[in-house]
Amino acid sequence: MKQINFSALPLFKGLDRIEIAKLIPSLITEHVHAGADLFRQGDPGDSLLIIVKGKVSVFLETGIEGVRELATLGHGECFGEMALLTGAPRSATVRTLTDATLLRLPKENFDELLKKHHSLSVHFAGVLAGRLSSVNAVPGPDAVADEPGAYFHIDGDAVAKGKGAGLELLKNRKIITFILLVTLCSLSTLFMQHAGFSFSHIVLLELILAATIIWSFDIIPYHAVSIALPMFAVLFGISTTERAFSGFSRPYWFLALGVFALSAAIFRTGLLYRLALLIMLRFPGNYFGQTFALALAGFILTPLIPSAYGRSILASPIAVTMSETMRLKKDSPGTIGIAMACLLGFGHMSFMFMNGSATCAFVMGLIPGGGKAVSWGGWLEAALPLGISFFLMSYAAIILLYRPDKPTRLPPETVEAQLKALGPWTGKEKVALATVIASIAAFATEPLHHLNEAWIAMFGFLFVFATGTLEEKSIRSDMDWSFLIALGAMVGFGDVLAESGLVNLLVSAINPYLQLFSGSKTLFLMAFSLAVHLVRCALPLTPGLLVSMLAAIPVLSSIGIDPFVTGLVALASGNPWILKQQNSIYRNVWKATEGKLFHHEDTMKIALLHVAIVTAAVGISVPYWEHLGLIR
Repeated sequence: MKQINFSALPLFKGLDRIEIAKLIPSLITEHVHAGADLFRQGDPGDSLLIIVKGKVSVFLETGIEGVRELATLGHGECFGEMALLTGAPRSATVRTLTDATLLRLPKENFDELLKKHHSLSVHFAGVLAGRLSSVNAVPGPDAVADEPGAYFHIDGDAVAKGKGAGLELLKNRKIITFILLVTLCSLSTLFMQHAGFSFSHIVLLELILAATIIWSFDIIPYHAVSIALPMFAVLFGISTTERAFSGFSRPYWFLALGVFALSAAIFRTGLLYRLALLIMLRFPGNYFGQTFALALAGFILTPLIPSAYGRSILASPIAVTMSETMRLKKDSPGTIGIAMACLLGFGHMSFMFMNGSATCAFVMGLIPGGGKAVSWGGWLEAALPLGISFFLMSYAAIILLYRPDKPTRLPPETVEAQLKALGPWTGKEKVALATVIASIAAFATEPLHHLNEAWIAMFGFLFVFATGTLEEKSIRSDMDWSFLIALGAMVGFGDVLAESGLVNLLVSAINPYLQLFSGSKTLFLMAFSLAVHLVRCALPLTPGLLVSMLAAIPVLSSIGIDPFVTGLVALASGNPWILKQQNSIYRNVWKATEGKLFHHEDTMKIALLHVAIVTAAVGISVPYWEHLGLIR
């Protein structure tokens, strides 16, 4: 397969090199001798065939005239698409005239190809019209009307009813949220007034309570609620504009901006796909070797591709490729294991690196003073035991729970063919990789040059933009500006809370209960990890981390735990997927694999075990953090 020049085949000329590389594992190479019938007239249509080498004859068996030859096809031409497009049986017989090498594309992959690439739909429509004309077999009006109806008929009344029901449900949910909001805020206000809370403290606590309720019911985008927090703090006279919106001028905001820019530059280059394939090629082709290679590739590439969203979207087709090449059935233990290895390596290892995702910058922005380990190297040093123990235990759980039914292998020639389809390294790939490597080197050597990580990331942003690696369109469409708005707003609101004295008030109120943890920092951190998992059942990731960190930070100094440790624990604990909508990275993997590898119910065992693994990894890491002086 690696000797085939896929980009030279006419069918694939509308696809770019990355799309061709992703398609290769779906193609089955066949070598056929002269005189063999590839299919006969009347057979069911199950695949499209492409001629790589040789010639075939297409003819009709009429019964009256005997045989009527329609065409002779050669290199690069395809056939068999007529039955796939119409759903009818094969309309002609195809026989090889010479020894031939063919590529077979199964029906399900053919359908996906048409969905993703409209240019191919137009191409096949023209081919189909020509073929129908050549055999004088244009279907009548009834047939034409019936076929589309089977797929495209929509009941207008049903749609109207569905829309009405959906709107009514939405209205009801908004009403329920409003009633709950007014009731809880009124009762809590009366309680706090009776307890002697000041006006500013009551307003701030009510804002947090209201935001939590709205986030939980998800009736307003979380970034809109986030920007409302500092805005209302200013309107109620609790804080100045400069303090309330100070998050937009903090270094961590610019670090997140730079991280998103580098991710956007990498997103469309195919760099991650190439690097992942190169890593997989170095490991054994069996199931265990390849799932470990997939997870490890994600782990290694996390600081190079600083966006969990981008990594999961780009890597998921690799997981599909692997399962299809190994001929694993959908929803089988093997395909679930491959998907979970992809989720582990490319999605859940972000907390290991300061630039692993923009969420890491968000958590650092919530920590007073940034903690002790604020450098890139200091972050990695502190996260090392938590990350390694979590990775190894998670991979062991995947292998134990999801073993394939029979031995399978990933043929190395398939990966080599994909790399060949990607072609030589492009200029944009080289610039993106060099920029990321240089940024990581500058992050790691920060103690020597004392240049803040935010400005290193921003210099990377400037460089990829100036060289054309990052286009203006990508800045608008591929960067998560909603998250950046929420990040600046919530970090600024955290400053408002600290300035108001509310933090000190909460510390004095909670302090008596801390005696439960006075003898065990391990118990406190493991309990905090479980609490973050519970909070994430109700809140999205960013608000969930905000609420968790705001609740924990006031008590940390009194029990001798550096806030940075709690930030690491919160990040590692923030990605459960017991509920399908909890984890956006998990949803990305499911959507990007188009449901081919697993259903949500298939992952329940590993989802529940994930909570225990994170909690255990936190407990294992405590002695190491004590050694670093992060726990006293």
